Amino acid sequence: MTQQVWLPAHGELLKKLREDAGVEITTLARTHSLSTTHIKQLEEGGDSCFYTPVIKLAVGRKLLAHFGVDLAELKPTTEAVAPQEHEVSDAITKATVKESKVDNQKSAVDEKKLFLNFRILLPSAALIFLGFAFINVYLTKKETASPITLNPVSPITTPPIPATVLQAPPSVETVPVAIPTGPVQATHDNASGCQWTKESTGLVGHQPSKIGDYVHFVAKADGTICAKDSTGKLQVLQLKNAQSLTVRGRPPFEIFSQNLHQFQIFYQGNLLKLPNDSIRNISLKEQKYD
Repeated sequence: MTQQVWLPAHGELLKKLREDAGVEITTLARTHSLSTTHIKQLEEGGDSCFYTPVIKLAVGRKLLAHFGVDLAELKPTTEAVAPQEHEVSDAITKATVKESKVDNQKSAVDEKKLFLNFRILLPSAALIFLGFAFINVYLTKKETASPITLNPVSPITTPPIPATVLQAPPSVETVPVAIPTGPVQATHDNASGCQWTKESTGLVGHQPSKIGDYVHFVAKADGTICAKDSTGKLQVLQLKNAQSLTVRGRPPFEIFSQNLHQFQIFYQGNLLKLPNDSIRNISLKEQKYD
């Protein structure tokens, strides 16, 4: 029985085919479950990685076939090989290939574990990021949200108003708001009691320190006062003595009462002073402040 052997010419052909295809030694070795030393000895010579020439020939034939070359079509160079040696060589080849496949499978398992770990960590990181973003948006909205209700506190007696100067009222945080003991309405139910005049007295406070979207009233006696903002929203307030209430809206405000002098009116951080007690209707325009 005759069998071809792996020649240096075959190695040169294999190297040329590999380089022309742009395939690295490591890539070719991994594809066929071989070591890089196997490839180098096939291309450059050497037999230490192969038990017999038959094994080397079989591996070389497989690599040439990878690049579309059939070794049988090349000019054969033969030598006698005993059948027993051929069988032993086949067994050794299978063992070598099996060992290489085991190594390849182990590498594949390690890569799969790494990929699974990445798939687990990626959603966790995304959830953490979304959690922080949600908390940040929630806190920002909470800080910028304006109050929509008033918290009532116990009433106090308001000191007399000086006759000649404007006084700065207490800050919004300390202005007392009494719990109404009588009806306080913010509707049009008593709109008939609001007798607006064509010309109203304009009042402004010196050195404004608050925004102008609300007016604060404190009653010095039982009475009714009307407040209307620039959108036409009308609020009719019935306050008992020492009761107080804040009206919110879009400036400017029109204020009316038959007894306007019996109310303390705070606007933009100032206690407003009426020019005389006969005034019934005033206009409050927002002033810029630092």
